[in-house]
Amino acid sequence: MCRECGAVYTVTDLAQEFCSPFCRVAWNNRARLRGAKLYEAVMTWRVLRQPGGFAAVTALVSDFLDEDRAAGRRWRPRTFNPKTGRRERRK
Repeated sequence: MCRECGAVYTVTDLAQEFCSPFCRVAWNNRARLRGAKLYEAVMTWRVLRQPGGFAAVTALVSDFLDEDRAAGRRWRPRTFNPKTGRRERRK
């Protein structure tokens, strides 16, 4: 199942996560943007030590999950296999 659009495809490689290059690029672009937002929230929380800083971080992640649910995307964990140097889905 594609991580981006949810399309079911014939898996020829257990580590395949996307049905097309378009879906892979879209997913990675969103991950980079979210990572930048999360980085700012965590750094602000850590450096300024503001009360409620961690709550802001968790609220941001909740917003990400809500966006994914609204778009029909399901978050799945990735695993990294140091022996192969590749990410592999859990079976």
